[in-house]
Amino acid sequence: MGPIATLFPNPAVKILEQRLWEAAQKRYLSDHPGDTNADVGATMRNVRTEYKDTVAATLRDADRKVRAKWGEFKHAMTKELRSALTTVFRMSELDWYAVEIGRLPSPDVIAVPYELLKQMTVSLLTQALRKGIDFENLGDQALEALAIYAAQEKFEEVLENVRHHRELLEIGSQRALFVIAEIINADPYFLDEETHHSLIETVILGNASAGESRGHKNNAKAAVKRWFQLQRENRKNDRRFTGDGWEIRFQQLKSWTTKG
Repeated sequence: MGPIATLFPNPAVKILEQRLWEAAQKRYLSDHPGDTNADVGATMRNVRTEYKDTVAATLRDADRKVRAKWGEFKHAMTKELRSALTTVFRMSELDWYAVEIGRLPSPDVIAVPYELLKQMTVSLLTQALRKGIDFENLGDQALEALAIYAAQEKFEEVLENVRHHRELLEIGSQRALFVIAEIINADPYFLDEETHHSLIETVILGNASAGESRGHKNNAKAAVKRWFQLQRENRKNDRRFTGDGWEIRFQQLKSWTTKG
């Protein structure tokens, strides 16, 4: 990379660099299984020696292409991120969520880990960028780095904006309407089949669809009000999130736990 790129590294390219070295380490350990239990520092020195030229070449190419589209990407990334988030909800199904209040097929309150929504949004944004003519000359890893950067910068803001404005979110083939009632940090939850709870940041969604059990004012404001005035105090003590449907493994769920 040139002097400008060295002095002012592009943040998405920095993310790409980290991902490239992670992939290089996996490739190295696959080719050298005997080094699996070796000193981490020594292993990474070997990885950098073996793959430094390949990584450097990839970064030079990516830096040039990303910088050419950086202004355009920054201008549109919040809108694209929001579109990807709403698509995540629309493509999911109700039985993928933890049921907090009520029961399927029309639960009153459901929950999902914050980081899961973020990861799925990154995945969909990457796919959207791949389809765009303006980014067709970028490789998959560079596109993913752009999506990760967008999520790091704006995902929390986008999600909070959706919650603050009580925007209706369509979920699943039933097109059930839900609204984000609350985002809870360090929320006690059983994950998958564990017998001891973990603390995880959760997104709580209230059912804003029409239904007799929810009364006549079945709108977003009423759903949020029900949550805080009645339902929040009646949460299940055995609430559990499994990741089924999302195809998220237990190890990934545990990586999102917090210390409170």
